[in-house]
Amino acid sequence: MGITERVEKLADEQGVPESQVIEEALEKGVESLWDEYVLSEYVEGNIDREEAVDLVGLEKVKRSDREVDVMKDDIEWGLNA
Repeated sequence: MGITERVEKLADEQGVPESQVIEEALEKGVESLWDEYVLSEYVEGNIDREEAVDLVGLEKVKRSDREVDVMKDDIEWGLNA
């Protein structure tokens, strides 16, 4: 099923105009891209933790911290295997 058909189906199921579905999809997509950008900048050390929290929220920064810790553990394990 292509994007057009998905938009039509969502609009029909929700009883809203297709333009509303597209607007919501755009908002979610931009938010996701923004989060990825900010967290990448944080992990690379280009912005500090406080700024990252201000931009995307504490929970997303905590999740990013956990993911980095797991990645470091995996690398260390791989080097010592």
